[in-house]
Amino acid sequence: MTSGNPQNLPARIAAVFRTLFSAVGEYLARSIDLFRIGPLVVALVVIPEFLQHIAEIHIGMFDSLEYGRTVANDPLRMGFGYVKLTGLALAFIASARFWWCRTHGGRWYDIRQIAWGRLVVGFLLFMVVGSGGKLFRMFGEEPPVAATIVFTLLSLPFLFVMLAGLFGDRALPAKTLVTKSWPWVLLLALLAPLGFAPLAWLHSRNHYWAMGEQDAIIWALMIFDSLVVGLMASSVGAALFVAYNRFRGAQTGA
Repeated sequence: MTSGNPQNLPARIAAVFRTLFSAVGEYLARSIDLFRIGPLVVALVVIPEFLQHIAEIHIGMFDSLEYGRTVANDPLRMGFGYVKLTGLALAFIASARFWWCRTHGGRWYDIRQIAWGRLVVGFLLFMVVGSGGKLFRMFGEEPPVAATIVFTLLSLPFLFVMLAGLFGDRALPAKTLVTKSWPWVLLLALLAPLGFAPLAWLHSRNHYWAMGEQDAIIWALMIFDSLVVGLMASSVGAALFVAYNRFRGAQTGA
């Protein structure tokens, strides 16, 4: 093996880009395919989102931009909003588990298959390490931006401990999950906002476009918006699965 030979550098760079493009393609395909293959998963957030839109139309939120701002915190709308946020979080988790179980076996809705120890420990370490910069406040100082960034970066591998728990995957030791996941952490950091960010922008614009429009246009935009939010959720789940599954495959050769 001549991996140290500079002449192999272009080939290695090309291989990295092929892997990257392959991962992006898989991520995009799974984000969309979930609507066809796993509609019940998408429904976890699409239905609450649409119910909130019904409430918004009921209180006249789209009558005008000015009136919409006055009722933005209406208790009815906020109540459905909390349900929607819960559905969004569940859809993130369920969509990632859906693809894992479809690939490796199991039932995405069976919580008995989750490795709860890894999930809880990974979550706690992710939160504790990520909040390390706040230690400066114990001495009455605001944490430097550099410290906040460093502790945030150090916390990221624990996401893969969490994902191993979520998927019920015990194939890799925790040390491997933490120390060897960095390239795939970067992949996840690329994939997660790739679809979510533009969809979130579209989600906000749908509300703006609906202001003052006729009822038929408002209903059409809100139906469309509910699907957009479903795609936001499926894209995050796809990103979590693709990044972790490719990391696992690189470690196990599977």
